[in-house]
Amino acid sequence: MTPKERMAAMLQGKAADRLLVSPLILNFASRSLNLPVRSFCTNGKNMGDANIACFKKYRHDIVYIFSTTSTVAEAMGTRMYFPEDDAPQVETPFLQTREDIRKLTPADPEKDGRIPVYLEAVKRCVDAIGDEVFIVPVIGAPFTTSAALRGTETFIKELYTDPELVHAVMKVATQSVKNIIDACVKAGGVPVTVEPIATGSMISESHFRTFVLPYLKEVYAHIHSYGLPGVLHICGKTKRVIACMAESGADILSIDAIDLQEAKALVGDKVCLMGNVSPADGMFKGNPEIIATMVKDCITKAADSPKGFVLATGCEVPIKTPHENLIAFLEAGRRVARLPVNLN
Repeated sequence: MTPKERMAAMLQGKAADRLLVSPLILNFASRSLNLPVRSFCTNGKNMGDANIACFKKYRHDIVYIFSTTSTVAEAMGTRMYFPEDDAPQVETPFLQTREDIRKLTPADPEKDGRIPVYLEAVKRCVDAIGDEVFIVPVIGAPFTTSAALRGTETFIKELYTDPELVHAVMKVATQSVKNIIDACVKAGGVPVTVEPIATGSMISESHFRTFVLPYLKEVYAHIHSYGLPGVLHICGKTKRVIACMAESGADILSIDAIDLQEAKALVGDKVCLMGNVSPADGMFKGNPEIIATMVKDCITKAADSPKGFVLATGCEVPIKTPHENLIAFLEAGRRVARLPVNLN
């Protein structure tokens, strides 16, 4: 089966040859054309061509288009810093004062920030390899976008001190996310959303329910209106928010630092689970033997998840991950994840 046929079978509940094997290859794709990350993520042709070359090299089951979780905020006015060979970072949040909310408007994906770069990359990938694999632009979700608009530390404090402002920012950010979803779908992509600032390491379940969940529900209802699945990625520790994540309307939860058996017990009958080989201790610092053991552990714990399981890394494959470690992940995954799963 092609990766696209395999994913379609999974989504439709039909038989497949194996589980999806999908390391989160994001800025790492730049390595397939020996591009520095800045050149990769600021040029749509480079971003598209590098992802095409990366897919032809590794044949992973999902091709992601991504550079940073702050791309939506950048399109709304946050200034970014672009290191020569690392992921972009927030330099100056747009909302420097409370009064700046009056200047905040939803992003226009045709002209704002680097959204046109993303869209060109999506189109190039769809044209070149879209018959074989789904092209998945990764979009910062409303809470993460709002944090990048206000500054994360200030924004988290304002959950306590200025909830009215938080909701005001979230409403505009949500409309931006929906606008960009529309543009990505028009370009042929299958958008997914990431909400790393809403991790249980940063906020409580109560804050998640008040400030995150209503807006995620709006985003996934919008994605579902296109007949597409909703995918929610939150890295870090998610134990105390994973039940809320499963209520968001997302069909697949991509998770990081949580035991998969525990995650399955908490939400496995509601959503498909995706994860969670360690990017740092496994992909970057590990070796092929360690990675093969981690892959088998994930499959052992979650292959029988009632709503399905996607073998993935817990978060982004580090840019400097050794080639042999990524090969080890893919080979072990393709071997162990064949259906029906036989761990012996």
